[in-house]
Amino acid sequence: MPKQTLSTLYSQQLPTMSNIKQHQVLEFISAKIKNAIADAKLEKQSQVLSIIKDGNDTIQLEYAAEGARKHSILITDQREILYSEDLLEDLQDLHLETMPDDPLYNELKVTSVVVNGLSVETEFVFQAVKDCFDTLSESYQFNKITAKNVNSLNMDFNFGDNKFKIVVTNDTDAISITANVDGAANDKVKKTIEGDVEKVQQALNKMFKAD
Repeated sequence: MPKQTLSTLYSQQLPTMSNIKQHQVLEFISAKIKNAIADAKLEKQSQVLSIIKDGNDTIQLEYAAEGARKHSILITDQREILYSEDLLEDLQDLHLETMPDDPLYNELKVTSVVVNGLSVETEFVFQAVKDCFDTLSESYQFNKITAKNVNSLNMDFNFGDNKFKIVVTNDTDAISITANVDGAANDKVKKTIEGDVEKVQQALNKMFKAD
C-alpha cells in the first residue's frame, strides 16, 4: 500500500464544504436566498460564513451572536442582487415560515438580518424617507448616505440650493428624524424644512410603527 503524504493526511482531516456545521439560522437564510435566485450556488466557507454565487457576483452571509439569545446575519451584497431580485421583503418575519413548536421558530424570531450595513426594515425606512420628501416637494433632492449603523443612518439633502442633513433612527417603537438646517439660506427656508421633516417623521411612524 502506498504511503500517504503529510499533505494527504492533513487534507483528509479538513472539513469539506458539505459537512461544515453551521448555525441553523445561517443555514436557513442562506438556503432561502440561494433557492430564490435562479442558478445560484451556495458554498459554506466556514462555520460562520457562507457565499452565494450568482454568475460572477457573490453575496456573503456571516453569522454573529449577540449574547446568549440573539443572532445577526450580516449580508454583504455589493452588486445589490437582493434589491434587483426583490428579496428584501422576504427577509422580514422569517420565523413565520416555521411552526411555533419548531425550535427554529424562536431562533429566527430573535435574528436580525443586516444588509449592507442596515437592518432590512431600516432599508425600507430609508427608501420611504426619500419618497416622502419627493411627495412633499420637487425641490427636495437626496444626495447621499454619509453614515450607517444598522438601525440608523445619516443623509444629505438639498432643498433647492439649500443643503441640510438628517439623522434617521429606527428604534423598536418609533422612528425619529433630527435635522441640521444650518446650511439653509434664511429662517423661512429653515422653518419649511423643519416642518417637512416633522411631516415625514409622522408619516414614517404611521407606515412602520402603527399598531
